[in-house]
Amino acid sequence: MRLPFAAVAAGVFVTVLGAAGLVRAAVPQGAGGSGGLTTDTAPIVVTGAYIRPPVPPTKTAAAYFVVRNTTNEPDVLQSVITGAGSTAALHTIQPDGSMAVAATGVPIPAHGTLRLSPGTGHVMIEGIYGKLTGGQTVNMTLQFRDAGPIEVTATVVPFGQSPTAASSSGTSSSSTSSSTPATPPATPSSTPSGAHS
Repeated sequence: MRLPFAAVAAGVFVTVLGAAGLVRAAVPQGAGGSGGLTTDTAPIVVTGAYIRPPVPPTKTAAAYFVVRNTTNEPDVLQSVITGAGSTAALHTIQPDGSMAVAATGVPIPAHGTLRLSPGTGHVMIEGIYGKLTGGQTVNMTLQFRDAGPIEVTATVVPFGQSPTAASSSGTSSSSTSSSTPATPPATPSSTPSGAHS
């Protein structure tokens, strides 16, 4: 039995189209399905997220991470929300050297980096629900003025353990790159992300 040319051509077309769909489905997509969004093109990239658990008898934990703004415009980290505790507040070092709530948010310059690290800034999570133990993860939503909300998963790292070893899962949901530890300085920097100081 011989098949007509049109039927064979249609079968080949459907097979090629189906294969293209399978390949497209296998390629990770960025936030919002914009296709091919990577950490190099995401407007805001959050890496190295980790949390130090409360020191008994307190019920207060501190979260640390690095935020990189890849855009040509400054942005502001306005707030952080987490279900791990009753409140979460951004704390940064003030010009006088004291630590205080950043009531108006924390600016991230265009092509700049914000590092929240011990001694320079953190997210204070108060009224922790339950117990945080090493290796657990905590979900946080970082709200940016322009980039909007970004979901971040932070690993709980016990005191005495290096956050570098545990921070591989501490990345933003739109990011597929490996994490980097949150290390000083923790103030906004206009240093391009590829430059080292």
